[in-house]
Amino acid sequence: MTSTKLTTKLTTKLAIRGWKIVGYCALAIAIAIALILLIYGINEPSLRMVVRATARTSWVLFLAAFTAFSLRQIHANSLTRWMVDNYRYLVIAMAVSYGFHALAIAKLAIAIGDANFLYDPGGLLGYLFILAMMVTSFDRFSSWFDRRVVKVLHVVGMYYLWIAFTYTFINRLGVSMLFYLPFVIVLGLALLIRAIALLGWRNSRLT
Repeated sequence: MTSTKLTTKLTTKLAIRGWKIVGYCALAIAIAIALILLIYGINEPSLRMVVRATARTSWVLFLAAFTAFSLRQIHANSLTRWMVDNYRYLVIAMAVSYGFHALAIAKLAIAIGDANFLYDPGGLLGYLFILAMMVTSFDRFSSWFDRRVVKVLHVVGMYYLWIAFTYTFINRLGVSMLFYLPFVIVLGLALLIRAIALLGWRNSRLT
């Protein structure tokens, strides 16, 4: 089976698009959180597990949004077109995942009695970008701004999140090289995909 037939079959099978993406992602994350808390109870270790789990679901959704347009430019098929067509919903789903993540961090800060745990200027800036990208993913709000402004916001926001994820996972390499190195490698590959697509676009402009 060719890759084109495989991706067509995959996207036809899933047939998940639009708000269904957001709904299913939110439901899956909520169920995962509920299972963690039911199995381990509501305590510091379980809350830390929820923080880590929601960070990883946010990472997966971020990667899908971060590479969507570049993957389509490199190899247009039904899957990459689906990613681009549903980009805004991937961004909103990512924001929902980050919302769960923020709630888990807040609950953990309360559990350990350390308000300073919430003070992270870099993280707060990341949340501002996420909020701005989510809001401008709605037609009603994006129409208030020039398209170029919205595009720049999403490009800058995505690269900021890439830096934040990469910085976080590199810092965790000392904890477990075997576990966290794949995260760093995948982030590097995602950036490489963006670079290849950008170079391809520039070359096409020159020819």
